[in-house]
Amino acid sequence: MSFKKVSKFVAVVMPVLLCISCSMFFKKEERKYNIDFPSELQLVNKLILERKTDDAKNQIDDYLNRSENIHWFGHAYFLKGFLYEMDENYEASIGEYRSAIQHSSKYNSRVEAKALYNLSYVYERVGNMEKLTTTLLDIMKRREFFDVLTGQVETPARLAATYAYMGKMKESYIFHREASENFNQMVRHKSFKASKSEISKSLYYLGLAVYNNGKDDFNSLMEKIKPGQKYFLASAEASKSEWAKKSTNQLLANYSNAWKLVESFEPKGYENDPLAHKKQKHSAQLEMASDMYDLLHKLKVEEFPMMNVNKQSKAILNKVDKWIRKIEKFALHLDLGPEQIRNKKVKQRKLMRYIEKPKEPVRINKETVSPKTQMEDPNL
Repeated sequence: MSFKKVSKFVAVVMPVLLCISCSMFFKKEERKYNIDFPSELQLVNKLILERKTDDAKNQIDDYLNRSENIHWFGHAYFLKGFLYEMDENYEASIGEYRSAIQHSSKYNSRVEAKALYNLSYVYERVGNMEKLTTTLLDIMKRREFFDVLTGQVETPARLAATYAYMGKMKESYIFHREASENFNQMVRHKSFKASKSEISKSLYYLGLAVYNNGKDDFNSLMEKIKPGQKYFLASAEASKSEWAKKSTNQLLANYSNAWKLVESFEPKGYENDPLAHKKQKHSAQLEMASDMYDLLHKLKVEEFPMMNVNKQSKAILNKVDKWIRKIEKFALHLDLGPEQIRNKKVKQRKLMRYIEKPKEPVRINKETVSPKTQMEDPNL
């Protein structure tokens, strides 16, 4: 483990680790088994603080080989999995977390739940969505071991994203709706308390809606962005944490990906007719651009129960304004005649002023005939 990684680990993660090893486990186990927290595992914490992570792993192995207090084995495997995760040795981390789950399922359900939780993030990092889904479903069954934000919002939101990734949109909407409804109830409850960073984290996963699989067409990508974009903005508003930055970057990346699909669209079936090909292409691009225009406009006007414009959220709103102007300019330069007919309803009609122009009267034998009259009388 590099010095930089260890420094970050000690500064950010160790308080959590020490809390886990002392607060979450010791008091409960002491009451139940009337024994002290193993000195060998206390030494592991000391070695980690001294940045001797390899020695910490060796100490855990020595404890597992020598100790007869097997009810602590789940905790030992958990610590080892955590160390491998920090080293980004994800394959080894997965094996240790699985061992932690197997052992703690018999002795400490809280350790089992925490190991499942950490394991889910390892599966997320390596992109194993099938395993991630089953792990999250297991966590859903153990939500009593987590705080209300993690259990009731973050976990179902992550499930929604994994199901959407696999194309199971029905299941995705069910869990996304559950997570969003739970969050809306929480923020309205006077007793609700959580750190700003944790709020941003849960909102990030509500906004994510789907883990990007790089296979979406324009319409499916837009359907996945719609339910999540306001939560990305709310995540950016909630704190100045890394989760807020991730939300900002992810939302802007979603818009960029959608716009690339607009610009690169090519219709099929018009290879031998360049004029029809161009007409069909620009017509479809206008419709796609209008859908994106509506989406951006909705983000600007949609209210959310958490408004605190800061650097991150301001960056989103400023970028949205630029996207709107860019789309208007794009529509203005499309080669579409006044006969263009739009068959899809658009909520925000502003964009169409660049395309829909009144038809000029047709002059025949110095007489003025309206286009409508011309269509009704075939002799004209």
